[in-house]
Amino acid sequence: MDRRTRQIVDVFCATSDKTPAELQACINRGCPWDQPIPAHSMRAMVPSPTIPLNIAAQYQRHDNLAVLVNKALEEGRPELLESPDLVGKSPAYLAVQKGNPLCLGVMAKAGANLHRAIPHVWQFTNMQHNNLTDPSELSMPIHHALVRTVVSFTTRTCLCYVKNQKEAKLQVCTQCKMAYFCGGECQKKKWPQHKRVCKKIRKGADLVTFHNEMPKQKLVDEDGFLPFDEVVDNDLDLEDGMNEEDYYDASIIWEWYDPGTMKWNPYPKHINRSLSGLQDLGSPRYMYKPGNKDAEGNEEREQTLNPPNNVATNHAYYSEMIDHHIYTGCGRMMRMRQTC
Repeated sequence: MDRRTRQIVDVFCATSDKTPAELQACINRGCPWDQPIPAHSMRAMVPSPTIPLNIAAQYQRHDNLAVLVNKALEEGRPELLESPDLVGKSPAYLAVQKGNPLCLGVMAKAGANLHRAIPHVWQFTNMQHNNLTDPSELSMPIHHALVRTVVSFTTRTCLCYVKNQKEAKLQVCTQCKMAYFCGGECQKKKWPQHKRVCKKIRKGADLVTFHNEMPKQKLVDEDGFLPFDEVVDNDLDLEDGMNEEDYYDASIIWEWYDPGTMKWNPYPKHINRSLSGLQDLGSPRYMYKPGNKDAEGNEEREQTLNPPNNVATNHAYYSEMIDHHIYTGCGRMMRMRQTC
């Protein structure tokens, strides 16, 4: 192992196992803190994009994550906040997936893109293998509270998902500066949930000294979701002579929320019908890809950076009422309403 590789490995080890002072000393010695670990060093047998920022989030080292985040911001390199791991997920995504409000606070205060920090599967942190699971507020209340806080923060809607800034004068949580409430009733209703993560988010955020205030998020991640195909996604596959009324209940409308326009938009007819059908069957989710019916219900066993064309990109979970793009890490609110 050459000297430079040894230095990179030293930073990775310090990030996961040492104190912030020891990590800072390692950086001060000139060890590269922003480089991926080379292939064939330690356990890395193939090139990996993972840098120490990812490792800090992976190992839930919020203290060392703050050291690296402050370094990136001081050197004018905010793009490092979005550094992907092997499957393209950012440190902020990992913080929420692992249910770690301290790491989330660090990434939020640093100004990371939290639109891409809404995981479709959550991780039990006390298990070593097979520890990814579907969302469940009952068994994983901290993860649930984190996701709700991130969605409120990125969309500027209240924690009860009822009102946005156009509909109410929202008040931001005075502690974490991320969650919004539309009034005293909303705060009273949601505080038992939000208090599980609020103070720890603030504690993590306080470690980031580059910004004085919590930076606001852009309302929209332009590349977060694929657009719907007006022809394919509205096609109900009706043969000649079939009446749409017999195969499509127009009184049940599924909608997704667009934070850019602050409006709810109806899903295309085929997706609308499928959302109702899978929910009636008791499925936890509906998997689809806009404009590609062949991908419906198909998923990769092991997620990759370049998925095949015939796998679903979106997983819409009924328990959380969030439509996830599982490859970008983005999520958008959805709802079902009846017109009569």
